[in-house]
Amino acid sequence: MTAATLLAHGSAQSQLSFHLYGLLNAGGTRADVVDLLFISAGLLGFPTAINAVPIVRDILADRDETKNVAGAQTSPAVPDMPSDRFAVLDRIAPDFVNWREHTLGEEIFGAVHLEPRLAHLASAAMLAARGKVGASFDAHIVSALAAGATDSDIVEMVIQLSVYSGFPAALNAAGRARNVLAAPERPQASTQKGVDTTKDDEKRFMRGVATLAETSGGSGADVVDSFKDVAPGLGRLIVAHCYGDIFCRPALDPKVRELGAISALAAQGTVAAEKPLGVHIDAALNLGATPEEIVETLFNIIPYAGYPLIEKALLIAHDRISLFDDKQVDGSPSDHRTLDMCSG
Repeated sequence: MTAATLLAHGSAQSQLSFHLYGLLNAGGTRADVVDLLFISAGLLGFPTAINAVPIVRDILADRDETKNVAGAQTSPAVPDMPSDRFAVLDRIAPDFVNWREHTLGEEIFGAVHLEPRLAHLASAAMLAARGKVGASFDAHIVSALAAGATDSDIVEMVIQLSVYSGFPAALNAAGRARNVLAAPERPQASTQKGVDTTKDDEKRFMRGVATLAETSGGSGADVVDSFKDVAPGLGRLIVAHCYGDIFCRPALDPKVRELGAISALAAQGTVAAEKPLGVHIDAALNLGATPEEIVETLFNIIPYAGYPLIEKALLIAHDRISLFDDKQVDGSPSDHRTLDMCSG
């Protein structure tokens, strides 16, 4: 639970490293650590998982545990969405419902072989640490209980949360957990068979490769290779889902989509979000965004994120814009193309 909470924190790298070592010392395996990366990618976003990969790589190298370890035959199932919520989302955003089932349910949670009870407790801890104590938190508590967790397990998770994420987060989680524990009926366990997480079709992956090159100037092969020694499926999933499913969609102009990503990352304000923020500032510049548009995008979220976070984001933007300008002086201008990248 401690490692899950610190992963969600996003700015506690040294403590995360310390407690991942502790997890291994307490009998955890390489597979357990990688499972936490996949869970965090699905529940908190890919930057959280990506930022932790170098930490995990160093820890596993020190422990000489760089080879994959075969997991169990079952994976934790993503909790079902309430029917009323499903009906609304299926009407207004059917692609989201499909991604929740396929990407979150099969490609992410299907890659996890951590005991379902522990996987759902870790999921609840991550959500609570980020302040996301709502229906999804409740659902993971319910799923943990269904998989054999006790009331004491839930209470101890909340107590642990208070130490590493503070009393406000723990108190919010405690209130929601109390309501779940007071429910008159306890659900049945729900697991799914392990699935092949490399099954995404080649067309989808190659669409992601093209979109990545078009927006960020990056290489899909480089992304995949950067994860192959720790979590091989994670790099391919980033390309296929983030770029092949989402960033290629034509409803938003690619530049506008990048400015939206900048907003989201700046508002997080964590160390884990800093490198992706720079990547998406670069992409926005590559797609024709002006420095003024990037600065105004950051100004627009001051009321929602506060001055300290935007101060940090503006400094990151200054560095990226300066590097971009230097490249223009060197005679290598960007190609500001805007294609319907989801076609084909």
